[in-house]
Amino acid sequence: MTTENKNKQLVGFFVMLAIVGLLTILMIWPMWQVLALAGIFGVLFHPFYRRIRLDIKNDNLAAILTILLVILIAILPLWLIGQMLFNEIVNVYHNFTQGQFVLDKSQIAGYIPEQFKGVVESLNNDINAIISRFTGSAFDFVSQLLSNIVTFFLSLFLMIFILFFFLRDGEKIKELFREISPLSSSYENTLFERLETAVSGVVKGTFLVALTQGIVATIGFLIFGVPQPFLWGAFTMLAAFVPTVGTSLSIIPAVIYLLVVKETGSAIGMAIWGVLAVGMIDNFVSPKLVGSKIKMHPLLVLLSVLGGIQFFGFLGFLFGPLLMSVFITLLDIFRQDIKKNLFR
Repeated sequence: MTTENKNKQLVGFFVMLAIVGLLTILMIWPMWQVLALAGIFGVLFHPFYRRIRLDIKNDNLAAILTILLVILIAILPLWLIGQMLFNEIVNVYHNFTQGQFVLDKSQIAGYIPEQFKGVVESLNNDINAIISRFTGSAFDFVSQLLSNIVTFFLSLFLMIFILFFFLRDGEKIKELFREISPLSSSYENTLFERLETAVSGVVKGTFLVALTQGIVATIGFLIFGVPQPFLWGAFTMLAAFVPTVGTSLSIIPAVIYLLVVKETGSAIGMAIWGVLAVGMIDNFVSPKLVGSKIKMHPLLVLLSVLGGIQFFGFLGFLFGPLLMSVFITLLDIFRQDIKKNLFR
């Protein structure tokens, strides 16, 4: 066979590979979020799988027991939190449809000086308008989710099913990628190590810390009588991603509200709770969760969270920082390794 024929066959093969590969990607694209979540859980809980596997010497049983841990530690608590948040969103949305406000003017009108009433009422209307748009969007999202409840549970079952194979056959899948990868072994090892570190670091360093702060703040809102505590807790979790100011974006307005309605003792208690219980999580919990994992600049975290939500939808607050972290990891590999070899 001539060299020309070999080249034609090679070109034909890559064209066919590209077409079939593109069709395959388009076929599984509707399930990419399920695959991504299964991959994230697989990376996070693989150390548990390895430890269980050493004890029971059975791959299938070890994967099943690890999945039970995932359900108990992650899925079930998030489901319960989501249920409570959904109930509160429904109540707030119902109030708005009935023409009621989260902050009732009659509640605060008697507690502020006459000269400030116009400013406070205007601010109150702006806050209620913002919350109205937020709760309306959240209600539409959750309603759409519940209207497709069968699809939701099928997706959950599919994620657990995929997670089983990711746990059991994770090393085989990794070896397969190594075989088809054009990178050298050293680059492949570096890439896999940093990707695993990125997944663990992003989830533990951003999501878990923010979730912990949201839960602790919600407990404070419940104790000191802040209205819609679960909704405020969800806002606190999102505020935790904002550089510098963070959870103060929700704690300070809650304290101001309690002062306005003459709940001075509760306002002082909420302020102390915000500083000691919520604010100190960054200093004590965050280092233990993150450890030596990869960290991103707070501004990049904020941009990736907001951009991720816009681009990926509801789960973008998780996928956005993860994608940004992977991108930074690849740039790191290029800067530290590939660039030196290409341009030396």
